[in-house]
Amino acid sequence: MYMRKELLRKEIKVKELFDNSFLNNSVQFNEVEVTTKNNSSFIKGVEFSNDEVLQEFDSEICVSSDEHLIKLHFSLEGAYGYQPLKHIKYLVQIPENHCNMFYYPITEGRDMFFKGNAKSFEIYLKPSLLKNLLGKEFEKSFQKLKNAIQNSNSFVLWDKSKFIPPNIRSKINEIIQCPYTGELRKKYLESKLTVLLIDFLLGRQTSRVSKSNVKLLNSDYLALVRVEDYIRKNLKEPLKIIDLADLAGFNPTKLKRDFKKLYGVTVFKYITALRMEVAKSLITQDGATIAHAAYEVGYANPQHFTTAFKRTMGYVPSELKPAVQ
Repeated sequence: MYMRKELLRKEIKVKELFDNSFLNNSVQFNEVEVTTKNNSSFIKGVEFSNDEVLQEFDSEICVSSDEHLIKLHFSLEGAYGYQPLKHIKYLVQIPENHCNMFYYPITEGRDMFFKGNAKSFEIYLKPSLLKNLLGKEFEKSFQKLKNAIQNSNSFVLWDKSKFIPPNIRSKINEIIQCPYTGELRKKYLESKLTVLLIDFLLGRQTSRVSKSNVKLLNSDYLALVRVEDYIRKNLKEPLKIIDLADLAGFNPTKLKRDFKKLYGVTVFKYITALRMEVAKSLITQDGATIAHAAYEVGYANPQHFTTAFKRTMGYVPSELKPAVQ
């Protein structure tokens, strides 16, 4: 008889979590990686005190904290979910390459990973940080969150998690790949975290999408997620609307309308922006030539790529320099 393994527990002690953290000790980030080997799943980064230890777990982690917390979760690879045990209607589903923000009072919940391998970037915030960081914009844009905090109710920013815009993903990579140590590292990360938080919370892209009050059937939402995932993993290939519509089970008109409704930009603008961000990473992080980067994101002609890059990014790719190793 199969015996289910006892759930791994993550007990967050807020004072320890934010000890020597960032932005007046109110912000902490963490990387979580899940790997599956021989039908067993292992997770790294669960315990903040030792994020190098691989621990075996059974797809869910029991989470509790001794104080109220806000969490931003970015699913870089694989899918993730969170559900508080008391306010179960606030199930948070975050597919691959999507993100969300949620608040939970002092209560137990569960982190859930739905794919064998997963990589996540998560940021924990003290609730007071948002008011200090955003000032009047907090009152203006986050009244529902403010009410949830005052009444100790769970809160989810978006009913349907949003995709991670290429510029946000680029900022996450800059944080993960911080090249500095000591005091310089802290200054660098504080500046990057500040920009990331402001862009995530008030950035033009995120704000436009969040204010659109997207209403989609869950089946349509998951179909669009499937299309976005295909786009991201096939940038080298020709990406035609009719083929993407077939993948979603939509007609082309519905695909274009609903994709823009969910992601805030047209399909073509999303594809182009993503191609340029990937090419930028190839050039700066991997030292790729412009011709090679262009080929890897679907451009046979480097000149056409350079034109598209300048139109999208505002400068030519030759201005980029490989990152210092």
